[in-house]
Amino acid sequence: MIQTGALVLYKNQIGLVTGFSDGKYSVAFQDSTNLRLREKDVVIIHTGPVTRFPAPRQDGDFETAYEMLVSDHADTQSDEPIALTWQSLSELVFGEYTPETAAACLEKALEGTLFSMIDGTPVALSLSERRKVEEKAQRKQSEAAQRKAFIAWFLEAHKARASKGRVNRVNREEISDEGQPTKTIDSSFLPFIRELESFALGRTSYCSLAQDLGLSEKPEVIHEALIDAGIWTDKDNPWPARSGCNLNVPKLDFPGKELQSHLSRLDLSSVASYAIDNAWSTDPDDAIGYDGTYVWVHIADPASYIDAESSLDQTAMERGATLYLPEKTIPMLPEGAVKTLGLGLNPLSPALSFRMKVADDGSVTETMISPSTVKVSRLSYEKADELLSQGEPTLVALDRIAQTRKRRRIQNGAVEIDFPEVSIKVRGDEIAFTPLPVTRSSGIVREMMLLAGEAAGRWARDRRLPFLYSSQEAPNIPAQYLADMERPAPLSVQFARRKGMRASIVGTETLAHRGLGLSFYSQVTSPLRRYQDLLTHYQIRRSLQREQGLSAMPLSEDELGRRCLIASQASSQTRQAERDSRLHWTCVYLARHPDWEGMATILELRENEAWVLIEALGLETSLRCRRAVQLDQKVTIKVVKVRLATLEANFEMK
Repeated sequence: MIQTGALVLYKNQIGLVTGFSDGKYSVAFQDSTNLRLREKDVVIIHTGPVTRFPAPRQDGDFETAYEMLVSDHADTQSDEPIALTWQSLSELVFGEYTPETAAACLEKALEGTLFSMIDGTPVALSLSERRKVEEKAQRKQSEAAQRKAFIAWFLEAHKARASKGRVNRVNREEISDEGQPTKTIDSSFLPFIRELESFALGRTSYCSLAQDLGLSEKPEVIHEALIDAGIWTDKDNPWPARSGCNLNVPKLDFPGKELQSHLSRLDLSSVASYAIDNAWSTDPDDAIGYDGTYVWVHIADPASYIDAESSLDQTAMERGATLYLPEKTIPMLPEGAVKTLGLGLNPLSPALSFRMKVADDGSVTETMISPSTVKVSRLSYEKADELLSQGEPTLVALDRIAQTRKRRRIQNGAVEIDFPEVSIKVRGDEIAFTPLPVTRSSGIVREMMLLAGEAAGRWARDRRLPFLYSSQEAPNIPAQYLADMERPAPLSVQFARRKGMRASIVGTETLAHRGLGLSFYSQVTSPLRRYQDLLTHYQIRRSLQREQGLSAMPLSEDELGRRCLIASQASSQTRQAERDSRLHWTCVYLARHPDWEGMATILELRENEAWVLIEALGLETSLRCRRAVQLDQKVTIKVVKVRLATLEANFEMK
């Protein structure tokens, strides 16, 4: 029976017994909480009685007491803790056992340097345990000193950034204003630098170091501080990492040979076929041709090499899409995929070919899909336009069909949006903005890809094949912006059209894509760089095998939906990273050119400001208007402020 007024221990907290009833003790604690506890739940420290918590005595010589205990047990050859009681420890240290001495012993045991506790009773640490405690204390003391030194260095570097150069993040060498290394940063600082970088890159959700540096615990604040301190430069692009993108090239080997499928390949090497893209494109995955009767769209065929249940497929699914950044490209598939399957990179290429017959009104009357072997010529858009003007028969025929298809889509409610596009490329210290020219051949390629997407969707629906369809609800656009859809429209009209578009959805439901004016549409033309396209290729190949009496089973609708969802989430991160990275390098360019001036086109008028397009940079932004302006008016602007860490660039009218 524990007496009222006794001191007890419960979960390493000292408590005061204040009463007993119904088989339980009422125990008060120093934090003013009260609990009802059983006798077996507590350990008696002192029987008391006391009416209040005692103040621990401060005159105890615990070091001498510990040495005496260790000396007395030296002949036992044991490295185990020495068991004690609260009374024996108190009498050894203080020569008496009182509530105050018991409280002091508890305080020392909780400290854990000489004494500790096992099951609520004190023990003296073994010599080896004491050494470990001392080593840990020394490490903590050393880390605290290093942390203090880093904070002092960081704050000084932050303060003197403008005059004392920068730090190269790769080799951690300080760089003088002349660009020469001056000294290597103390290696003890690297863990603290990594802590800040990890938080700024979004890899950790907290940063205890930020408070010590007097910084808000926000990624953009740490990002800015890393730049100001010289640890990062403007070349450090944190946005892909913050978006959660995998920035490593896939390490898996791409298979050296096709899977055994028993599907024969059509020999289409005699059909003139062209892979038309930007001059700098490195992953050609589609080509077009015409044999006088049928339109051919050839697509790179990774599904013939990748098992849908393989680790390579899993890797592609988790990435969702190829990541195109101004400074580099991170492919969805291993590099060997493009080398093996890129159309036109080898004399002959394996492909999945879509053969379509297009009626005079632009409708698709026949569709056939087959693995094939093709001979492809690669053309830039500019070269393809040159051949068109010279009357190259295949391109002329495809141009005529493309125009018919476009008219048909517009009649079915398609919304044409033709906004200027700008490519941003970073090579070393150079940031290049290249406006993409409007070409006839790019229009041909777009229409042929849409044709293949519509034909594939109809082909799958006719076979009741679980498939992925891209759909879009009807846009919410005022009627005046929908007139004359076949004619060029001012940028303000193009902007209004884009603003009224609904988000497209990829799923297994067979729904119309109203924005494209298509009753069925499936993305099938980029399986090297979009996982959802690769999924459709799996389904097509397995359906073809099943039609030939083979045992291949297409993925179920549920499995197709599951994979599509995973890939959609990953590709959403990819798109966000691409948008943010474009803006990052645009801000870097403007920060390096603080006197930049250029032209902007007014897209939309708002209260006291306008939304504008800076065509030279491919940048849309808001602009405060100091004078009256009109839609589509071109105004001269200049940059006035750039904040790289928050992707802010502010302009004003001249």
